[in-house]
Amino acid sequence: MALIGTVPRRCVNLPPGSLRTLLSCLSGDKAVEGPAIEAFYKAFGKWLGVPHVFGASSGRSAFQLALEALGLEKGKEIIFPVFTFPVMPMVAKMLGYKPVFCEVDPVTFNSGPEHIEGQLTDKTGAVLATHLFGQPCPIREISELARDRNIRILEDCAHACGVKVGNQRVGTFGDIGLFSFAEGKNMPCFGGGAIATSDDDIARRAEKILSQAPIPEKSDITKKAFSIWSKWVLTRPLIFGLTAYQALRLKLLLGKTLMDSAVGDELVENFSRSNPRVNRMANLQAAIGLLQLKHIDAFNEGARQNAKILTENLGNVPGIEAPRSMEGDHIYVYYPLTVEPKRRDELRRYLLRHGIDSKITDMSDCSVLKPFRDQDKAGGREEKEGPTEASILEICVYPVISKKSILRIARVIQSWAGA
Repeated sequence: MALIGTVPRRCVNLPPGSLRTLLSCLSGDKAVEGPAIEAFYKAFGKWLGVPHVFGASSGRSAFQLALEALGLEKGKEIIFPVFTFPVMPMVAKMLGYKPVFCEVDPVTFNSGPEHIEGQLTDKTGAVLATHLFGQPCPIREISELARDRNIRILEDCAHACGVKVGNQRVGTFGDIGLFSFAEGKNMPCFGGGAIATSDDDIARRAEKILSQAPIPEKSDITKKAFSIWSKWVLTRPLIFGLTAYQALRLKLLLGKTLMDSAVGDELVENFSRSNPRVNRMANLQAAIGLLQLKHIDAFNEGARQNAKILTENLGNVPGIEAPRSMEGDHIYVYYPLTVEPKRRDELRRYLLRHGIDSKITDMSDCSVLKPFRDQDKAGGREEKEGPTEASILEICVYPVISKKSILRIARVIQSWAGA
């Protein structure tokens, strides 16, 4: 079994000083409330280039805050990319809106105006423009289309914190930008999420909603923080090779599932039993966010460089399609390999035997999930061959992975493909 040079499926990115900040907030009784919250709002807004930022306990909670602050009439339609994280349209449905799905580009996995326009009706209240897998969608063109119709624009930047289109960061083109600071994203803050806006009316409504939102429990924040910090330790490549990798290899030998989270219908069903509400960001999360802002641009550049190396070495490998940058910047928060569905798991097992863990995607074709199946499908989707979750395998290219290991990943994939 490989010990040296193993690669985890996901490396939690915590900045230097995170443990010290965690312990300081706990000892100073500032885990829940404190000055870091307003300081983070100001610093994150300055970094993005918007006047208003508001935090929430998670990315999901931030999306609910955005929908409530937008002030849409209940029953309005919200257009989502059909291939997305299914909790997002489920939140909209549970809040009284109707998710409508549009097609996505089979190369970028993002939707453009050509996919959205045919789904617009007089009932459309908003469009969710999603920057999937770290690559920006054609947000300028989507913004122009939506504003011509007086339709609101939400930008889902959960995979794209720090991405630029021209000299402008995503999350600032629409009415509201949405950000997630969960452990699997490029800027985790012991959980958390945020919305960003330049609209004063939206800002006033968001501020009022948060003033009535519950304060997080110290025990919950502490438990989550230590859990994520522990995952940071376990996803250092050497420690991963000595611990989690051994468990994964054993599961592989026994023919058991490889520590995968709930996806698709199971994920949506679990969420549907919850009572979604807006919860405030904790001071500890904001304090980590302030640390992250000092390092995130360098981190994103490191991921770009690793992704570039991997892509250059996979360009001619048969049966494998590496992600291609089609629109502006690309930070590769996720590096999705596209493989023939019936061979994806074969490749995953082969990689794991060679010390490289990988991840099935959390994204789903939402049009086939139970809560949305009876709705109108995306226009003509049955006749198109768009991306499916069964064809995608995610590889970690975060800069904690050495260039030597990135080259080895390419060689292993080439070997599997017989290249």
